Amino acid sequence: MPKVGAMVLTNFFKRKPGILAVALLVLFVLAYVFVARPMLRAMGATTYGPLSSHSKNIVLDEGEDLLANLTPLSALSDDSLRFVAMPSFGDRWMAVSLSKTNGRVSGQLAVLERETGSVSKRTLQVDQSDFDHLTKRWDAQTDNYWGSLSMFTDGTPLGFERKRGGMTTSGMGNHPCHYDALGNLAAIFVGTQAEELLDLSVPNIDERLASDLC
Repeated sequence: MPKVGAMVLTNFFKRKPGILAVALLVLFVLAYVFVARPMLRAMGATTYGPLSSHSKNIVLDEGEDLLANLTPLSALSDDSLRFVAMPSFGDRWMAVSLSKTNGRVSGQLAVLERETGSVSKRTLQVDQSDFDHLTKRWDAQTDNYWGSLSMFTDGTPLGFERKRGGMTTSGMGNHPCHYDALGNLAAIFVGTQAEELLDLSVPNIDERLASDLC
């Protein structure tokens, strides 16, 4: 009986090829709307939990390896930020942790020299006002960010973990309209203490955000 049904269905589509084309188009649209589109948006979206909760990939693995040189997120205060930036065409990658306790901010910087593979570490002294301005603008940029439908193969992948209010959020991506803006914030507010972060500066970020790309 199933064979008979299949033959009838096959003969039906042979007589009406237009219906088959429409059916395939409908399936394609449904697959895009319910499968591909959410997957694209999830790539780079802000999510709950640390970076270790994200789906594994080689970029995330490299970022976590560099972050491992810093104090773990679990040992930081309830008002803290960790991020790693990996410019595709840069000579160095940087990871930073910042944590505020009783009005004082303690920080760490790890720098990977890509040519040699060596990692250097040092502490950072960041003013509380700079930290507060950074995290305020960082939170405004990342809270409720659902990701983008655009994909980029190069640029500056950036991953972050933000801990506040008993909750941790994180994100990883390289979209220039979102993650480059975060890197630029790091350059503005921490670059005075860590000149390596000036590699992330985007002087024309306002023009870019107002462009058709964004």
